[in-house]
Amino acid sequence: MVKNLKFQSNHIVVKFILGIIILSLLFGTINNYLNQNTNEYVAEVNGEKISFETLKNMYSIERMRQKKILGDNFFKISDNNEFKKKTYNYVLSQIIDNVLLEQYIKKINFDLPDDVIKKIILITPEFQENHQFNNKKYLNYLKSINLNNYEYIHLIKKKIKTNKLIHSITETNFILDAEQKNIMQLLSQKRIIKKAILKINPLIEQQKISYPETYNYFNKNKDKFYVPEKFKISYIYFQPDIKKIKCDFKEINEWYKKNINKYLIEEKRKYSIIQTKTKKEATLILSELNNGKSFSKIAKEKSIDPISSKKNGNIGWIEISSMPDEIKNANINKVNQVSGIIKFKNNFLIIKLTEIFPQQPKKINQVAEIIKNEIKYKKSLEIYHKLQKKVFNITNSNVNKFNQVVEQSNIIPIETDWFDKNSIPKKLNNPILKKIIFNSNILDKTKKLKSHSGLITLNNQSFVLSIKDFQEKKAQKFENVKNKITKILKKHKAIKQIKTKLKKIMIHLNNGDESILNQEKIYFKKPEKISRYDTIPIVSTIFSMPYPTKTKNVYTAYQDQDKNFIIIKLLKVYDEKFSPEEKNIIFEYLERNNADMTLHYILEDLREKSIIKYNKTFN
Repeated sequence: MVKNLKFQSNHIVVKFILGIIILSLLFGTINNYLNQNTNEYVAEVNGEKISFETLKNMYSIERMRQKKILGDNFFKISDNNEFKKKTYNYVLSQIIDNVLLEQYIKKINFDLPDDVIKKIILITPEFQENHQFNNKKYLNYLKSINLNNYEYIHLIKKKIKTNKLIHSITETNFILDAEQKNIMQLLSQKRIIKKAILKINPLIEQQKISYPETYNYFNKNKDKFYVPEKFKISYIYFQPDIKKIKCDFKEINEWYKKNINKYLIEEKRKYSIIQTKTKKEATLILSELNNGKSFSKIAKEKSIDPISSKKNGNIGWIEISSMPDEIKNANINKVNQVSGIIKFKNNFLIIKLTEIFPQQPKKINQVAEIIKNEIKYKKSLEIYHKLQKKVFNITNSNVNKFNQVVEQSNIIPIETDWFDKNSIPKKLNNPILKKIIFNSNILDKTKKLKSHSGLITLNNQSFVLSIKDFQEKKAQKFENVKNKITKILKKHKAIKQIKTKLKKIMIHLNNGDESILNQEKIYFKKPEKISRYDTIPIVSTIFSMPYPTKTKNVYTAYQDQDKNFIIIKLLKVYDEKFSPEEKNIIFEYLERNNADMTLHYILEDLREKSIIKYNKTFN
C-alpha cells in the first residue's frame, strides 16, 4: 500500500490512459495485427504466432522513426547490414514483449469495462465531424479494416490494457507480490561461464591482398576516397553574459518583496494508515478507534501493509500538490482527525492526519542566491537583445561587407583553423549552422570576407558567419589510399574466414561434438560468475542461453567491440540467496528509482517462463 500511495504522490495520481494519444498510436499500427497470414510467421510465443507481415510493417515504422531522429545521418548507415540486423532484432524483441504483456494481462485478469473503451472511441478525432461523433465515419473505418463493432472494441481494449499495465508499472511502481518474488529470483540468479577468444588481429596479418584486388576496390568505391571540402570561417558570436552583470542587496530585497509568492515552502502533511483486507475488519477497527484505542498500536498489530505497520502506521510527509486521491477524498484537515473507511484497490484504508507543516515564505537568505541569478539573467538578456537589434540593423545595412559589420558592432570576430564535415569546431557544431556552411547558398564561397550569413539566432546565441578561405572537395589518388584499402580488405577477409571457422565449430558444439575444440586448438579461460545486474554488454546474451543439462553443454558466440569472436560455454545456473536486509534495499530501490528496471525484470521473467520459438527461415 505504501509504495502505491507514496508513488501516486510522487508522480501525482495516475490518470486513466489518454485515449487520443493511445489511439493515435493504434491507428498507426492497428493494421499490423489484422488479416495476417500466420503460415509465414517469424516467431511463436507460447503458441501465439507473430506473422512476417507484422514484423515487416513494424520494421518499416521503426526505420521511419530512425530517419526522423537521425536526419541526414540515417542515409549514411541505413544500408549497413549490421545496422539493419540490429533494427530487425530490436523490432522483433519489442513485438515479443508486447505479446508477452498481452498474455500476462489475460492471466492476471487485468481488465477494463467496455463502456470505458466506447467513451474513448467517441472522443477520437478521426471519428468526429464538427466536434461531434460521426457514426458514419466510424462504420466506414470498421468496414475498411473488415471488423465489426464488437471485434474492434475487443482489439482496442487489448492494446489499451497493455498500455494501462505499462503506465501502472512505470508511473506508480505497481508490482504484484508474485512479481516481487519473481524479480528477486531473477536478480539472485547467477551464471558461471567460460570464454574462448578467437582473435582477429593475428589473422588479419596473415591475409594476402593482390594489386588487382586493391585497385578494383578503389574503382568500385571512389566515392569513399576523397578529401572533403574545407573551410576557414570568421564569425561574430555573442550571448547573454551573466558573469559581467552586477547586483546589490537592495535589488535582491526589492525583488524578494515584489515576488514573494514565488518563494514559498509548500504545505505538507504527515499521515498514518491502517490497511485491512476486508471492510468488516476495517469497520471493527474504526469502532475501536472511536472508543479511544491507540491508532499507532492498532496499525502496528493489525495493519496488513508490511512497510507502514513497522512504523506504527506512519507513511511520512506528503506535499499538498502531490496528494493522492485516496487521501484527498478522505477530507481530513485537522491534526489527529481520522477518516472513515476508504476502498483502495482490493483492500480498505483508515487514514489519520498526524501533523501539518503550513505553507510559509522562505527567508530572504535562503533564496538570495537564486534571486541574484534571476536579476543578473534578466539584466544580461536586456543587454543581449539590445546588441542583437544593433547587429541585425548593421548586417542589413552591410549585406556584402563583413568587415564593416565587425567594425560597427565592435565585436572581435573568432577565426577557425581549416575544418571539414568531420572536424567542425565545437561552437559551430549545430545542425542549422552546419547547413548554412556546407549545404546552402547563403555564404558565397567566391567572396571571401565580404559575404556574410546575416544574423543567425539559436536559443539566445547569435552568430554572423563569413568564409575566410575555402578548398574544393578533391578525389584522392589510388597511390595515396592503397595502404588504407589493403588494411580494409585484409580485415574483410579475416572476418569472413573466422566467421566460416566459427560456424563450423558451433555446429559441432551444438550437436554435442566437443572434439572440435581440440582440433582447432581452442582453449577456455578461467570460469567467471555473471549476475543479471552486471554492466557488461553481454549480460542479456548470457541470460538468454538455455540451461545446461547433465548430458549436454550449452554454447553461444558473439563479436566483441574489438571485432574478436568469443565462444561462451555456460557451466552452471544457480540462485544466490539475499538476506532480508538486502531484499528490503532492492525493493526500496525499485520503488524509489527504477520503474523502467521493474518493467524490464517483469519482461525478463515472462521470457524465461515462456516458450519462444523462432522460424529459422526468417532468422
